Amino acid sequence: MAKRVTGAKVNRSAARKAAEVAALRRARLAEHEAAVTEAVALYFDRSSRAEQTRVEAQVRADKILADADRGARILQGQADEAVLRLRRLGEPVAEIAAMVAQPVAMVRSVLTAAERRSSAATPVTSAETVPETADRYQVPDAAEQTAGAAVVEPQQAG
Repeated sequence: MAKRVTGAKVNRSAARKAAEVAALRRARLAEHEAAVTEAVALYFDRSSRAEQTRVEAQVRADKILADADRGARILQGQADEAVLRLRRLGEPVAEIAAMVAQPVAMVRSVLTAAERRSSAATPVTSAETVPETADRYQVPDAAEQTAGAAVVEPQQAG
């Protein structure tokens, strides 16, 4: 026959079991709180690092864009000067527009802006700036250009 457990023993056994359950729950709760704390810390660390990465990337991108813009302005200025050079060589605006595949209005705008810039600056007359073939062409005078008869004829080599 099984021994019968008295009341005091039952109370001690129940108290021990309750303490074990409570200890397990506290351990699980401590693990849970540690995991929550770690996740929150990871969130703030990564989100602040992500923002810092974005800011640093934006600074680099701004510098790249500024450098590219400076280079593009120089190149566009040289392209505009080439259009002005074509005009000074006697090419009509419509022909220049066709040559550079741009609308006539854009060519006129470029010429106006380039003429303003070049009239403010000292004209460059070095041999490097005038193509060799330009010597073979007659540049029409202002009256011919105004009248629309700005056809450039090659000179006869003599």
